[in-house]
Amino acid sequence: MIIDFHTHCFPDSLAERALGKLSAIGGIPTYTNGTAADTVRALDDAGIDRAVICNIATNDRQTTNVNNFAIATNAHPRLYALGSVNPTSSEDFIDAELTRLHAAGIKGIKIHPDYMGIELDDARFDPIFSRAAELGLFVITHAGWDFISPDKIHATPTAIARVLEKHPHLNLVAAHFGGNRQWDDVEELLIGRRVWLDLSLTEMFSLDPAQYRRMILAHGSDHLLFGSDLPWCDPAKALGYLSDLDLPSDLMEKICEKNALALVGEK
Repeated sequence: MIIDFHTHCFPDSLAERALGKLSAIGGIPTYTNGTAADTVRALDDAGIDRAVICNIATNDRQTTNVNNFAIATNAHPRLYALGSVNPTSSEDFIDAELTRLHAAGIKGIKIHPDYMGIELDDARFDPIFSRAAELGLFVITHAGWDFISPDKIHATPTAIARVLEKHPHLNLVAAHFGGNRQWDDVEELLIGRRVWLDLSLTEMFSLDPAQYRRMILAHGSDHLLFGSDLPWCDPAKALGYLSDLDLPSDLMEKICEKNALALVGEK
C-alpha cells in the first residue's frame, strides 16, 4: 500500500475558486479540480491507495468551517483529513476545536505559518503544540520557502529545531523534507532528530538526488513519509523521483506506508 501524506482538496462549492486563486499565486498547473472525488481519481491514476488531506485555517474566522469539512472528509475510506487551528484565536477556542477534532477521530492538524503570517517558533503557537501533544494529535507544518511569502520564510529549519526543543512530546511533521529549498540547513539542523519529514516538493524543486538519498539514509527509517503536494504536484512524478533513489525495499515500505499508518493510529 502507498499513502500520500501531503495532499489538499476543498469543499465542492469552493474548489474551483480556491484552486484558481492559489494556482495564480504560484503560477503553477494543477493536477485535480480541487475536489475530494478528483483527488481520489488522481490517486488512482498514480497507483496510490490513500492520502492525507491537509486543511488549513488561514484565519480564525475560517476555523469552524475548515474543521467541519475535515470531519466530513475524514469519513471517506481512503482519505485521512486533518483539521486546523489558527494561532490568532483565543486559547479557549483552540482548546475547544482541538478537543472537537480529537473526539471526531481526526488524527492531526495542519498549520501554515506563511499563510498565517506568524513564525513557527512564535509563542502564539505554543498553546496549539501543547494541547495537540496532550491529545496525541500530530501537527504538520509547512516548512521552508513558499510562493505566498517569497521574501519571508516563517518556518525555517532553525525555527523547527526550537519547537522540537520546547515541545519534546509533540509529534511534529515538517513538510517538504523539513524545509523547501533550505535542504542544506535541514541536513545540518534536523536530520537525525525526532521529527517526521514528508518528502513533498522534492521533485518539483529538484532536490539533488545524491543529497536526497544521503539525507533519507541518515535521518532514520521511522520518521520519513512519502508526500506529493497534490494538486500542485503530480504524485506519480513524486513517487518516481523517490523510487529512482534505489532505496532498500524495507525502507521504501516504511516511507510509503508503515510510518504513515503509525501516525494515523493504524497498523
